[in-house]
Amino acid sequence: MKKFSSNFILIVLVIQHYHTQINDSVYLLPSYVNQSFYNLDNGEIANENNNNWDLAFSAAGGGASIRINGQSGVVLYNYPNGDTSAWTSLDTNGINNWSSVYNSDNSWDNGAFNINASSSNSLDLGWGIYSTITHHVTGDSLNVIKLSNGAYKKLQILKLSSGNYDFRYANIDGSNEVITSISKSNYAGKNFGYYSLINGTEIDREPLSSDWHLVFTKYITTLLPSGLNYGVTGVLSNKNMQIAKAENVDVSTADHNSHTYSSEINAIGYNWKSFNMATFSYDIQDSLCYFIKDDLDNVWKLQLTGFDGSSTGGIFFNVEKIISSHINENKDITFHIYPNPSTNGFLTIMNDLNQVYENSSIKIFDANGRLVIDKKIVHSGFTVKNINIDELDSGIYIVSLINGDEIIKKKLIIQ
Repeated sequence: MKKFSSNFILIVLVIQHYHTQINDSVYLLPSYVNQSFYNLDNGEIANENNNNWDLAFSAAGGGASIRINGQSGVVLYNYPNGDTSAWTSLDTNGINNWSSVYNSDNSWDNGAFNINASSSNSLDLGWGIYSTITHHVTGDSLNVIKLSNGAYKKLQILKLSSGNYDFRYANIDGSNEVITSISKSNYAGKNFGYYSLINGTEIDREPLSSDWHLVFTKYITTLLPSGLNYGVTGVLSNKNMQIAKAENVDVSTADHNSHTYSSEINAIGYNWKSFNMATFSYDIQDSLCYFIKDDLDNVWKLQLTGFDGSSTGGIFFNVEKIISSHINENKDITFHIYPNPSTNGFLTIMNDLNQVYENSSIKIFDANGRLVIDKKIVHSGFTVKNINIDELDSGIYIVSLINGDEIIKKKLIIQ
């Protein structure tokens, strides 16, 4: 294994070390039937069947994204001939002329059911309308969904209230109607809960969001300029990740500060490879790498080095951690939070500071980077503070201790 080093200026709690480059691989199996969840520190943490679900419901506290399994052949249509009162009379006449909708591949929060949300109405979530009075989302749309087995179902998301999605589906003629629900609380700390319309079952298939950075997977993208929705295989990033693409560089010396970071989940994507018709194999750009910054400001360098195609679904790459953040070199600071995960509505914070400053504080940010709690620290020495977090939704948060020029961050899961 090779070792790479670069000289960086030491910024508060961000330390540049010599790190070992790891040569790794994941296998999605023939025809890419699986997807691989990957932790940049620990390697692959889950390799899951990606064809056993049809719908994915956001489990985030304020989330209302609903996605479809487009890569497996699921297609969603918004019913154009009536509102929710047309449930009984709905038919598929003219469906070949209806517009199909798919998930966005640049944001987890914009699923196929959300795509047609009105840009002029912030309360319109695509499948329903959010009430600022009840804080419920009430469904206002009917859908037809084509499943991977070729069957068509009519489907309505009825509402989202108190963390529960209520929905119903049936054969187009109304037979075999099912009214059911899926609860966010069953998937606390995860991005999505999954449901199979074919089998009528919930599926818990995703690792905790805090446990993975990347997912290697087949997914649907929109090819330009044709507008064709097409299945591709590549890499998507988790929420709160930032990716910088470095093209036409010497990968061994590329500087992460010289490239622009993006929060779009497809910033790595699929087009780091191309099919060579002469050799019937895939060529990989050897002057391309990606810098990946997580929500704790660790930075990795990723270089894709090989792709087997649909025979094994093998993807090969080098990964190197180039910046380790939040390594507390200042022995004068102690910072601990518990319980974590928190389930009782309270968080205890212990800190020990030799000196406090005007900006000394504890700040808690949600998954979208919004400041939700801000508590000033006024005393030096060892302190224990109990913070009421009962009003915060289930999900992942960042707790930051700010003291002068120093910032220490810890990830918090609220269940």
